[in-house]
Amino acid sequence: MSRGITRVEALLGLALACTSGAGLIAATFLGVPLSFSAPFIVLPTAAILAGIAMAGRGDEARLHAFARLILVGAAAGLLATIAYDVSRPVLRAVFGFTFDPFRAIHIFGELITGRPAGDAWAEVAGWTYHFWNGISFGMMFALIRPKGGVILGFLWAEFLQVLMMAVYPAFLRARLDDPGFLVLGLVGHGLYGVVLGWLVARWWRA
Repeated sequence: MSRGITRVEALLGLALACTSGAGLIAATFLGVPLSFSAPFIVLPTAAILAGIAMAGRGDEARLHAFARLILVGAAAGLLATIAYDVSRPVLRAVFGFTFDPFRAIHIFGELITGRPAGDAWAEVAGWTYHFWNGISFGMMFALIRPKGGVILGFLWAEFLQVLMMAVYPAFLRARLDDPGFLVLGLVGHGLYGVVLGWLVARWWRA
């Protein structure tokens, strides 16, 4: 692997970073509630990743390289998620779609807290989970492709969109023939991937 980490270390990082997505899949297809997976699986692995990132400030070269990729992926994933979130309401307004681009976030909050949509704690939980998804997918991309790249970032994001199309119709009670669901997802994820790939490439060279 580039930047001084081994394939085993990269796979370890991927396993830790993918738990939020795995929790969503488990909730949809296996009935494992997010109220369990979020506090007992997702948050502990987030803490482990944060600990690795902080420990990487030491002198151990490989740990530092691993931590750097996690931090680069996290920062790029956060900014890419913001771009994703900003783009979708704009697309909805321009094209007159009826699909709520933030429906998943409200449902995340309901499932994690058991509180109704619109409740303040449910909204905080839903948005936190949403941003952690974007951050963790950014970490995964940086570990897979430390050099980044706009094209590969775009392909990575559209791969995530394909997975979303497999999970979200049941999860969101959305239809695959709903143009709003499709366009907001495809374009939003495409923008996420472009921003992610560009930032990882830029920061990798720094």
